[in-house]
Amino acid sequence: MIRDKISFLLLENWKVKIISIVLAVCVFSFFYYFNHSSRTVTIALEVNLPSDYEAESLIPNSVEINIVGNQDLIYLIDPNLINATIDFSSVKKEGISITNVILDYDEKMFSKGNINLVANPQRVKVSFKLKD
Repeated sequence: MIRDKISFLLLENWKVKIISIVLAVCVFSFFYYFNHSSRTVTIALEVNLPSDYEAESLIPNSVEINIVGNQDLIYLIDPNLINATIDFSSVKKEGISITNVILDYDEKMFSKGNINLVANPQRVKVSFKLKD
């Protein structure tokens, strides 16, 4: 009996209910994406090099960080609170080495505001040769 009442409530005017759900999702999406924006800042890149090898190619000294989130919050972020590092200290042979850019920041603060950080480039390639 209870199951029949629930089925009746769900199925009565089902077309109107589906249209209402679709409209609600559209309105939510509009406001969500309307308030999201991105900001690009350039920060210094800390580089850790291997002791026995030297770089043959250029090593970037800065990296762009894309800050994506609520447009009211992303401009309040101080770029000095974000550190970027590339670590080539584990290189053991000559040739091209690739490593990811590691971003260090207070993840709790950024996750509470639903803010994402992305480094550009995310990976760095450097050619190394044995020191003379």
